[in-house]
Amino acid sequence: MDNRMARPENEGGFETFSGMIGSATKSIEKIKNRKMSEYGLSGTHTICMRRLFDAPEGLTRTELAGYCAVDRAQITRVIGELLEKGYVNEIGNGSRYRKRCALTERGREITEEINDLVIRIHAHVSGSIPKDQLAIFYETLDEICENLRSAEDML
Repeated sequence: MDNRMARPENEGGFETFSGMIGSATKSIEKIKNRKMSEYGLSGTHTICMRRLFDAPEGLTRTELAGYCAVDRAQITRVIGELLEKGYVNEIGNGSRYRKRCALTERGREITEEINDLVIRIHAHVSGSIPKDQLAIFYETLDEICENLRSAEDML
């Protein structure tokens, strides 16, 4: 008897899903790194700058860590590098986690260029997929991500 026949119907779907997500992640990282290297930035720098672009009043490191889904130590390193490059400044007094970080004028210019590129790439990737199908896809992917996070506790 063929072992593939003995498997439950959707069991092999996880390998397919994992492979597809891995491939998509590699492509996304290549796209990010190719453009961001012009500015000496990584993907995490880019995510932070895009979040700060949408918050002209600035965000704290703690808020950024939450929005970017990375730990505070990594945000501290990234903000330190962005401060050195002159793309971000700090607003306010107190501890570094209470100060707000905001883009400088140069940081806003770079982020506008990045945002334009993201819009073009998104339009290319989405192609002719109807908006309602994309909405369902993102809702489904979000639920899968939540389920994967809760599955971590099963180990």
